[in-house]
Amino acid sequence: MSPMWLANAFQWPVWASSCCLGLLMCLLSLHIIEKLFVVQRSSQKLSNAQPKTTMVNVTFAHFQQQYLVVYGLVMFADWLQGTHMYSLYQSYDVNVGALFLTGFLSSVLFGNFVGPLVDKYGRRKACLVYCALEIVINILEDVPIMAVLLVGRVLGGISTSLLFSAFESWMVTEHRQRGFADSLLGKTFALGSEINGVVAVIAGLVAQLTADAFGDIGPFRAAVVVTAIATLFVFSWSENYGSPSGDDSKEVQKAEHCGVTSNSGLTLDSYALGLCYSLFEGAIVPVVSHTGSCLA
Repeated sequence: MSPMWLANAFQWPVWASSCCLGLLMCLLSLHIIEKLFVVQRSSQKLSNAQPKTTMVNVTFAHFQQQYLVVYGLVMFADWLQGTHMYSLYQSYDVNVGALFLTGFLSSVLFGNFVGPLVDKYGRRKACLVYCALEIVINILEDVPIMAVLLVGRVLGGISTSLLFSAFESWMVTEHRQRGFADSLLGKTFALGSEINGVVAVIAGLVAQLTADAFGDIGPFRAAVVVTAIATLFVFSWSENYGSPSGDDSKEVQKAEHCGVTSNSGLTLDSYALGLCYSLFEGAIVPVVSHTGSCLA
């Protein structure tokens, strides 16, 4: 492969390169400033903390790292795939709309069954299945045959359901099994959200570089490598499962005893949250689906 592909990165429009570098520098500066304040506050707390508390903090930090490394890698691979999907399908001269619709319908259909299966057979296994599916899907993208691409989109719907259920479920259950305070869960979710935003920006740059080097299939090949690396880290995880039906019944009885019924505000808040999330995703999907065609 000629090294000229690297030079292509410096032939992007000046406005695009300047805006990208400027935003990255601002993001990096804000991140560094925030971390400096966090480190300062943490050092003050650690200086006043007892040895047992310090050990818990170190153990929790290790657990966070164990989860967030994998989460960052799988989200990075997922962002890589979305950048050139439309242009790749367009170059194959296939029905792009049908492929996108198949992926969305597959996610809707299998999303109703994935959660219980993940709880029953294990979250770690589900994460490994996700990684295997993603590798297969990205390999199938190299085949310019409509039937093969449709299979990939069906598998993509299943993997999307796993991505947004298995990994976080594993983290929450493992967090509680290790005896960490529930109040610390918010820190892990916040870091995960921050990492997701950072890798999304980086994925856009890497995707363009790989597309310059290998064509529109480049980002998908890069996603295979990244997902394979994530798989190696998942193998080091311990397995955990969802609560048995008996435990769920006990929790329901306990909630009813405390006055939390199906008509409570908690349930109404859950429905409201689900509705807001559905409306937001419904607004985002058309934008994502048609961005490629507008830029092509």
